[in-house]
Amino acid sequence: MDRIDRRILKHLQSDSSLSHAELGERVHLSPSQVSRRILRLQNEGIIAGHVALLDEQKLGLQVEAYVMVSLSSYAPDVVKKFHDRMTMLDEVLSCASTTGDLDYLLRIVVPDLRAYSKLMNNELLGHGDVAGVRTSVVLDRIKHTTALPISEKDGN
Repeated sequence: MDRIDRRILKHLQSDSSLSHAELGERVHLSPSQVSRRILRLQNEGIIAGHVALLDEQKLGLQVEAYVMVSLSSYAPDVVKKFHDRMTMLDEVLSCASTTGDLDYLLRIVVPDLRAYSKLMNNELLGHGDVAGVRTSVVLDRIKHTTALPISEKDGN
């Protein structure tokens, strides 16, 4: 991957609706060269997909919370049960296994605190696999991006 590939990726992260012609103007390539590069980046798995980013607030999703979870056991069946349940919950936007005192960090988005309480009581707790949770509700977002930091220098 060279500097031009990295520049293409940076532009696509900020606006994936750009045409190949528009991208070509920005990176000084023809549309066909841009198309070939994008296809190669897709085939290599560097571009994993294309999505529309939605505004949570405008969709009525007013509560964003980060939930730290401790499991009751590390037995494979307990861990699998927890993983399976988290992947099925649309409100859980991210579930990451972490180091430190707690086992998982979840990012949850719901319409209101009542919906959050229902999710916690019905879906997170009471299944025997979660020993405890700690929640931090987001009051104000200072920075939020989906763009990865991409250096335009060749190499890593």
